[in-house]
Amino acid sequence: MSEVKTRQEISVSDTWDTESIYKTSADYEQDMKRVESLIAPLQALRGKLDSSSTVAEAFHLEDELGLLLDRLHLYAHMLEDQDTAVSENQARMSALRGLFAQIQGDLAWIAPEILDQAEDTLTTWRDAPEMLPYRRSMDLLIRQKPHVLSTEAETILGLAGDILDTPHQAFSMRSNADMTFEDAVDSEGKPYSVTNGSYGPLTESRDRTLRQSAFTSIHKAYAAHRNSIATLMSGTTKTHALEANLRHHGSALEAALFPDNVPATVYHALVEAVHESLPIYHEYVALRGRRLGLTDLNMWDMRVPIVPEIEIKVSWEQCREWVLDSLRPLGEEYCTAAASAFDERWFDIWENQGKKSGAYSTGAYGQKPFMLLNYHGTLNDVFTVAHELGHSMHTWMSQKNQPYRYSGYPIFLAEIASTTNEALLLHHLLVITDNPKLKASLLNHHCEATRGTLYRQTMLAEFELELHRRAEAGEPLTAEALHACYYELNAQYQGPAVQADELIGHEWLRIPHFYYNFYLYKYATGFSAAQVFAQRILEGGTSRDAYLELLRSGCSLDPLDAVQRAGVDLSNAAVVRQAFALFHESLKKLDTALAAMD
Repeated sequence: MSEVKTRQEISVSDTWDTESIYKTSADYEQDMKRVESLIAPLQALRGKLDSSSTVAEAFHLEDELGLLLDRLHLYAHMLEDQDTAVSENQARMSALRGLFAQIQGDLAWIAPEILDQAEDTLTTWRDAPEMLPYRRSMDLLIRQKPHVLSTEAETILGLAGDILDTPHQAFSMRSNADMTFEDAVDSEGKPYSVTNGSYGPLTESRDRTLRQSAFTSIHKAYAAHRNSIATLMSGTTKTHALEANLRHHGSALEAALFPDNVPATVYHALVEAVHESLPIYHEYVALRGRRLGLTDLNMWDMRVPIVPEIEIKVSWEQCREWVLDSLRPLGEEYCTAAASAFDERWFDIWENQGKKSGAYSTGAYGQKPFMLLNYHGTLNDVFTVAHELGHSMHTWMSQKNQPYRYSGYPIFLAEIASTTNEALLLHHLLVITDNPKLKASLLNHHCEATRGTLYRQTMLAEFELELHRRAEAGEPLTAEALHACYYELNAQYQGPAVQADELIGHEWLRIPHFYYNFYLYKYATGFSAAQVFAQRILEGGTSRDAYLELLRSGCSLDPLDAVQRAGVDLSNAAVVRQAFALFHESLKKLDTALAAMD
């Protein structure tokens, strides 16, 4: 594995086009100076939100301010993430976070002042002609009425936003900028650089010594910081619990699900359905042990492909072809826009020193969607490209069809868009290849996607639920207690075929999603819905149109309602069970395909 390049060594054509947002940092600073001029008219309305016309004016001014702030944030966080070690990028983002906190505090009076009115007055305002563009916003406000605090309390919480996010910020800087790892070594003693970005490919190596060495390197490094990271985690979890209590929610979980109007029963039903299906997953784990010839299967053996004698290295050009061809069932409009992602620098492709690990899609209204990658050419990386492109195309379609206020779709829907793309890519590759080993590898990929998204993310969601349960019960979240909890949960999910090294109990230390407030379960529900949507799209008929309407809907509907309109009921655990049935089908096909290759 070659050394990780510096940012300056990466070709500009392979980086995302930040210049399309602001040509220079001076242009960014010029827009920063405009912020105050957009806040002042809003502040002038304080004490005057006593009619539908002034509320409509406030909403309009909020949109103008939001458009500018989103653009500023897009630019600042992209520059920070492309090289987290650059102090100028850190300072820019830090200043913007501070500005956001100030604005939250300065404008925290708006919702309480509106909601100070009687509910029948609010309903009358909602139905006024000038409120037509804002009726859903009013409906959401009315629903929030029992949970909005006084103007003074909302102002304090708004001003404290940046401070309360300090544990997450500190974790992010420690993980991405400050953390260093010992080199991993293979069976011949050759060293390999370990980073958060290279860890995944290293654990897919055929060389078990290298896999174990990488696993040990990264988890020992995090374990050395276990007490400080446990403190950060405790701070975040207690913050969630505190805000839920202040806003009169029954729990942090209920508070986190409230904005999407998702009942807690959906979360609990997911966990229960996954527990029911663990025997199917244990079949897969046992197959993995047999195919690798291991009687001592460990956690560093869980990512290596189990298809023998096939090494897949996919160039960026081949990745583009596969992904775009797989999306043809979604129609011309979708595919034309998706192709522009590759031509117009929506992607930041390669890993570089200091770059944020992992992958994500981001955007702001009126700007290109953008995707951060750390592409290494593995088959998993190709699926990651399809996944993130699903997010970006969701952004593109939502912004094209919704006004700014309703264009920001919730994460609950986002994971459907991304994972449907993955399912379409899997189907396409299975159809076009006549290589039995590649077919087996693709079936293995589907099994791995189910393991990593449906089973693993639910396990993490269950751990997150336990974190908050303990915090709400006043129990200390010590590193030792969290290690024991995570290790036991991991053992339950992996089953008897895995004799896990105790270091896996420290894995929670390196997972940023635990700072995102009950984010992880959405991966699992999205994955389940995506399997159903992909099947229906490939069958033809009106299913594609219904799915595309879902992508166009933004946040104009509650997410459960939007998905149900497209024909899938996520309040019914049967959708999750259907995903397990597809997994079991792939597992049986994989077992047969591997046996035929012996």
